[in-house]
Formats: sequence, C-alpha cells, structure tokens
Amino acid sequence: MLFDRIQTSPYWSLLAVFGCWKSLLGLIALVAPSPAYDTSTALALLQSSNGPPVQAASIGAWLLETICNSLTRWDAIFFIKVAERGYINEQEWAFGWGFTWAIVITSKVLSIIPGCNQIGHPDAEIACAILLSNACHLGSVFVLYQLTLLCSNNSSRRPKEMAWLVSVLHILSPAGLFLSAPYSESLFSFLAFTGTYIFAWSLEAVRAEQHLWGNVLTLLSATVFSVACTVRSNGLLNGILFLFEFATALFNLYDLKIWSFIRVATLGIGGLVIGGGLVLPQYIAYQEFCTSDSLRPWCLKLVPSIYTWVQDIYWNVGPFRYWTLSNLPLFLLATPTLVVLLQSGAWGLQLSTRHHQEGQRKNRVGVWADAQMNPDIVNRLAVAQFLLAVMAIIAYHVQIITRLSSGYVVWYWWIAVKIMDEGRQTVPGSTGGSSWILRWMVMYSLIQGVLFAGFLPPA
Repeated sequence: MLFDRIQTSPYWSLLAVFGCWKSLLGLIALVAPSPAYDTSTALALLQSSNGPPVQAASIGAWLLETICNSLTRWDAIFFIKVAERGYINEQEWAFGWGFTWAIVITSKVLSIIPGCNQIGHPDAEIACAILLSNACHLGSVFVLYQLTLLCSNNSSRRPKEMAWLVSVLHILSPAGLFLSAPYSESLFSFLAFTGTYIFAWSLEAVRAEQHLWGNVLTLLSATVFSVACTVRSNGLLNGILFLFEFATALFNLYDLKIWSFIRVATLGIGGLVIGGGLVLPQYIAYQEFCTSDSLRPWCLKLVPSIYTWVQDIYWNVGPFRYWTLSNLPLFLLATPTLVVLLQSGAWGLQLSTRHHQEGQRKNRVGVWADAQMNPDIVNRLAVAQFLLAVMAIIAYHVQIITRLSSGYVVWYWWIAVKIMDEGRQTVPGSTGGSSWILRWMVMYSLIQGVLFAGFLPPA
C-alpha cells in the first residue's frame, strides 16, 4: 500500500509533497499579472534602492527579482522596511518585532556566504525573509509529525499514518502563499508547534517521575512560546497549556511532596516567561516614545501598550468594529475556516469525555482514532483554538483567520481523524466531509495565491 511505502521514509515523502506544493505556488506567483494593481511594492523597492530599477543581468537575477516582487505584498512591505532600517513610524509597531529581528539575523548570517553579500537592499531582506518563511514552514511540518506521534498513545502504524496526514494538511494550509512570503505565520507556526512538542515531552517526563528533566523541558517550552509572542501577539494563547497544568499542579499540592511545590513554581515562572515575550517589544517601544518631553497619548495609559494603541487608532481593531455591511464578503470568505476551527475545537473539548467512555471500544467508526490521541493535550489546545476563532469573529479583521489558523494544530488532527475514519467506511463511492474540506483548502490556496501575487484582497 501507499502508506506502507511512505512510512519507510516519512520525512523524504513529506519533503517531496512540500516541494511539489511550493513549486506550484511559486509558479502562480511568477505568472500572476504584473505590474500589480497596487504599486506599493515597486515604490518601496525604488525608494530603498535610491535609484531606478536595474536590468537583471541573468535568468537567476531576474527570477530572484520577480519572486521578491511578487511575494512582497501587503504587510510584507512593512516587515521588510522595518528589517531594513528599524522601527521609525509609530504604526510600524503593529508588525511583529520578533519576525523583523529574525529577518535581520538571517540576513547577517547569509551575508557571510560568498556572493550573498552582493545582493542590494531591500532585495537581500526580502530574499532572506522568503527563505526564512519557507524553511520555518518545512520545519513546522517535521515538528508536527513528531508532535502527533508524541500525542498518540502508541507507536503502531496508524498513529504514524495520522502523523503523516496531519503534516501534509499543514503543507496544504489555506494560508497558501502567506507561508512562503515575508509574513510571520511560518515562523509563528514553527515556534508554536515546537513549544507544544517540548511541553508534551515535559509532561511525559514528569509522569515518568523524571521531575528535574521534566521541569527543565517546561521552562524550555515557555522560552519558545515567549519568542512566539514576540512574533505574533496571539502566541499568548499558548500559555493556556501552562494555565491548565498549573491548576492541576496546585491541586496536587495536598501530597506535600517537594517536587509538587517545585512543579508549581516552575509552571508559574514559565507563565511569566511567556508573558514576557509580549511585554518586551512594548518596553522597547516605551523607551523610544515615552521618555522624551513630547509623550504620545498611549504613554499615559494605565497599561502603556503601543501595540493596542496602533491596532486601535491606525487599524481600527476592536470589538464589533468590523461588523459592517461592507465587510460582509470578508466574513463569508472567513466562514469555512471559522466553521472548521469551531467544530474541531468542540471535538477537542469533548475528546476527554469520549476517551474515558469509549476509548476501549475500537469497533465503532471515529472511536479508534480518537482513543489514540492524548486527551489532555488536545483538550487544552482546543481551548486556545476556540478562543482564537471567537476573537477573530468579535474583534479581528476577520479574513486574517485563514492564515492565523496555520499555527494551531487541533483542526489538522480533526481533519486527519475524519479522513482515516471515512476511509474505514465500507459503502462504495461514499464520501465524507473531509473530502470537501480538502477541496476547499486546495482551491482557496490556489485562488488566494493569484490574488496575493496580484496585490489584490483579501489579505
């Protein structure tokens, strides 16, 4: 069978799928109508190069220039400008401090390679950001494979099959070209999945009474989540894993064991570390804008956050502000993603109950795959995903949920479970809901890729 051959080399097969999908999206970016309907990219490149565009000297140079131009759209322009010359304007602080610094570090590292230092600004930053995004997307695919195996209750072929499916679903994420462009979603996904993997690993260590190692892994997980918070503010939702475990550890203090107290302290420190990732960029901005004689209005607030101020004033982000008739098409575009997130979130929240009631009854469709997942991890991650979907409906520019969802794992697990369970049905020609979800993911990614490369909404 196909899956038998795949499992002999899962990483190579995932790399092959990744390469084919990225090639298709890259081809779309290359052949998309140019010049774009919005000329912001061309103006930004012209301004940075301080002169007229130079004719490409080779096919390779032309290809690099075309890809850089086609993928530098919308928010990517801000990320690249900040990476090139730092934060200057107040509104630029809406764009993740962690991601811009990741671009700068990548650029400095690659400049050591002979020939790479010959690429001028801002093409160097754009190329590094594209390389970073694609490398992080591939890395998150591999981490997700291991995370799924770790959160499965045994190492039989079926969990491996599910892990491979989940990883492929992440490759085909409806975020599409956003995971290849100079956007923060790929880096955020990599950090979120890595932090979750380390946290799940720490739980295994603690349950095996390897307390010291388990607490070290817990703090390492908190550090990774903290970095994720510097990339995207919704990384704070990863702290829900720590919140649930902290409550459990508090409950276990009744045994009066020293390791129980150390566990509570470790989780408390870890929670503070995660929050620190959100506070650090705010502190840096405060030092820049709020220590002079002319204070900005947000400096005088009880919680002086430049991020909330910029989102409020410049992007009109707030509860129910997006609920206008003109934004109805954007809500419709986001509806499939929201439905999947909410339905899979409900599945994850109910998994613990099903696991205890039906975990041993493997003869029913849907029970076997559910019973293989660790209900504690799935349940907590489902809470974070559910909250993200609710916040997107209430307060976000709702269309961004399609790309934000790429950094949350429960809905990938849910679709993989549906695919595997529907594959066990014996009715010839029958198709389940998973086939329609897959069609939506692929079609949305392809269509959105054409629109993105042409600088057309939604973004």
